[in-house]
Amino acid sequence: YDFVFRFVDALARAGCATFIVHARNAVLKGLSPKDNREIPRLRYAEVHRLKQAFPHLTIVINGGIVRWEEIDEHLAHVDGVMLGRAAYNDPYLLAQAERRLGGESLRPTRTQVVHAMHEYARSETALGTPLRAIVRHVLGLFHGEPRARLWRQRLCDAAALSVNDPDLLLRSLEAIVVRDELRTVQLEQAVDSVRG
Repeated sequence: YDFVFRFVDALARAGCATFIVHARNAVLKGLSPKDNREIPRLRYAEVHRLKQAFPHLTIVINGGIVRWEEIDEHLAHVDGVMLGRAAYNDPYLLAQAERRLGGESLRPTRTQVVHAMHEYARSETALGTPLRAIVRHVLGLFHGEPRARLWRQRLCDAAALSVNDPDLLLRSLEAIVVRDELRTVQLEQAVDSVRG
């Protein structure tokens, strides 16, 4: 903490007003990048303490924050929360963030996101970009939804990706929507049989 305090103090005196502080120390020898994301402890209290020491600076916290409850808790102590892997693994989290910030009317549905990605993929694959390089960034779009696994499986199918056809996105969406509709029909039939 003392080193970071002196570092922030020196940069603030030189004119820097915003600091994004990762709450985990990286161990430069002996740990892999993956282990560095998991083994060193997160030191959120020290980032909060830094904000208390420098109330006139903008302090943004980063590191291991994935749930809205955690975000809200940190925002009681710092000026902002940076999302890294959480936003990558669950990109729809960003649409939810927009809603929480008052942009409800601008929030796209997951289906709208897929259609927009399809248009993007059409233009990019026409330029030679492999579809695999595009769809890998939306594998987590249905994170937390019952159909997430099927979505990922379809977008990771090597044979389907080798064709480089952006319509794979629409076919994958259709497959999970049809499966959800079938599940709804089955549920309604089960309810009817119980009533009947």
